Amino acid sequence: MRETNLKRTKRGYVRNLGKLPNGSQPKFYLGHDKEAAVARLEAITTLWKEFVRWLRRDTWDEWHLNAAKAVAQGEPLVVLKYSWEPEDKLFQRFNDWSRQLKVPVVIDPSCEHLLQVGREAQVRAVLQSQKELAEALGTPNAVGQNLHDAIEAYRQHIQRDYLDPTDGTLNDNGKTKIDQLKTIITYVPNLDLGALDYHGTDELFAIFRRRPVSKRFGTPMRRKSCSNYIGELGRFLHWMHLSKDWNWRKPEDYDAISRRPRELDIDVEHEAKEVETWTIDELKLLNEYALPIERVFLLLGLNAAYGADQAGRLRVSHLHFADEEGKHSFIKRIRRKKKTRSLHLLWRQTEQALRWASERRKKQTHPEDFLLLTDKMHPYWDKTKAGNRKQAIPNMWKRLLDRVSKDHKIRRLPFNSLRDTSATFIRNIAGGETASLHLAHKHQSKDEHLRRYTNPARKKHYKALRKLERMLQPVFDAAGPEPFATQRKNYIGLEKIKQIKQLHGNGIRPTDIAKTLGISTTTVYRYLPKEEVVAQPEPTATESVTT
Repeated sequence: MRETNLKRTKRGYVRNLGKLPNGSQPKFYLGHDKEAAVARLEAITTLWKEFVRWLRRDTWDEWHLNAAKAVAQGEPLVVLKYSWEPEDKLFQRFNDWSRQLKVPVVIDPSCEHLLQVGREAQVRAVLQSQKELAEALGTPNAVGQNLHDAIEAYRQHIQRDYLDPTDGTLNDNGKTKIDQLKTIITYVPNLDLGALDYHGTDELFAIFRRRPVSKRFGTPMRRKSCSNYIGELGRFLHWMHLSKDWNWRKPEDYDAISRRPRELDIDVEHEAKEVETWTIDELKLLNEYALPIERVFLLLGLNAAYGADQAGRLRVSHLHFADEEGKHSFIKRIRRKKKTRSLHLLWRQTEQALRWASERRKKQTHPEDFLLLTDKMHPYWDKTKAGNRKQAIPNMWKRLLDRVSKDHKIRRLPFNSLRDTSATFIRNIAGGETASLHLAHKHQSKDEHLRRYTNPARKKHYKALRKLERMLQPVFDAAGPEPFATQRKNYIGLEKIKQIKQLHGNGIRPTDIAKTLGISTTTVYRYLPKEEVVAQPEPTATESVTT
């Protein structure tokens, strides 16, 4: 710790370190001797870092805060011995601190203090679960294989078996599994597999059943997240049960273990919350300010209820344009994850948008037939080198919202809210079954087997789409007579561009428009039709003097 970080006051050296549950920082008075203050600060910093690391907290609790304040007053640094921490690691840390720190270090043999100072129920439950699990470290049934090594082996199995056959990279399902395992391994203790009898395995699931505190947000983990982690934990244990490399088998009554996360009041409030959707007035603004490529995504979201995934993965082969009058253009594709056919009749402006995108695509090169590519010839739905999804579509949507926000107040809903908006409109027009068909869900009714005996009511869906098209006509009109004409990316706001054209139409010269609006003359010329600029040339020096 650098000495410059210490502040000298009338009461000696002072330093704020860490965070309290209310968001403020505690202040530690370290005495008047600078050398002793530096040593005490190092000891408190060590306690804070180790406290966060081992207890997975981002705020001081009462016990550790009192211990830190005692160190600031010159007392020894007290280190708690947690029952799930291996003896060798504990004493190795103790020896390291004893050599490095210039204050005495004392080991308290128990962590029961933490369970008696009124900490949150969620944290107490997690600590208790981990404590009970890790007590089995000294079990006579130890097999010499530990849990974290088994999880790592399972991760490598995922890396091998979940590859995309087209490009050899990890597919989305595999990436999700690996991300979940990275989180799981930070919450479960590194036990010997011999500890995972019925009770040990039940306590393993209980870590997520009890909704642990999220390290990222500091609040109880979302119920859906816990369900996902419990599901992946179960798949990992099933894999380990069948593997010949790991000496563990499912205990008797394994199937009786509960995998249902507990419900909190916040879950009820979240479920009762209505889905946020766009209004027609907001959609008019979005379509008016959108660039042609942004307008394509906007119309796909409204016409076909496409989110970022479906729109980014749309291929040229999915498009079917009508060759004769009286026939309809449509998008036809298969949702492989749901094993359903997605079929959407195209509106007039959506068809115009996709024809424009098809012509644009002919000028671009890519080994696959993705319809929508960026200016750098990459699909909008692509992966980074690390296998994460790129943010091309969310970033594009953010730029559109930023452009609208320059002139109007508008909510900043995510791109996928277009899918919610479209489905809500269709449900209001034709009911829930048609809305499920519109979303290409696997089941359109409560009867999960109905799809095996009947065909979807597609004519009803087409009629609902035509009715929605008429309802959204003001949205289409907002794009102007040529919605897919070449447009520059405007950075001065659409309202100011309208003012430029209006003032120029009133006979105001470009130089005067620039002064009135506080922009450069070059910017004014950029947004004027060339023929109008030629018709009204700038005055010569002689004309100006005469005037």
